Amino acid sequence: MYTIDASVHINALNPTETGSAESQAYLAKVYQQALPVYSPTLLWVEVAAALARVFDSSAQGIALAQVLRILPGHIWVPLDEELAGQASAIAAEYRMRGADAVYAAVASRYQTTLVTTDQQQINRLSPFLSVCLPADAPSPAS
Repeated sequence: MYTIDASVHINALNPTETGSAESQAYLAKVYQQALPVYSPTLLWVEVAAALARVFDSSAQGIALAQVLRILPGHIWVPLDEELAGQASAIAAEYRMRGADAVYAAVASRYQTTLVTTDQQQINRLSPFLSVCLPADAPSPAS
């Protein structure tokens, strides 16, 4: 089971970024096999915002975020008071940005591997969580 940070989705959609091919390949495996992916609903917001900036199109950002909502295997986790409290504690303890701590809290709650392209998440969260780059992610079971 996985929690996939927004950075992986954004990286996969931007072929000029380093690691884009690895992110694309990883996401293709996960979604083709409809593997369980625990994601905060925050993912929709992050993807819409980032892609609207990258493509200079709010419509394209919104459309791509909506595609995420219907991908097979997703279990959507709302940011409620309990998860916000857990994310706050992770953010403070591991000196994480707020959004990054939300993904970590989801991964911790559901005991998933956090897949990210963010080296800070990998460095700071490794003692606490299973966290890795898409290229280093455990192979999804067939």
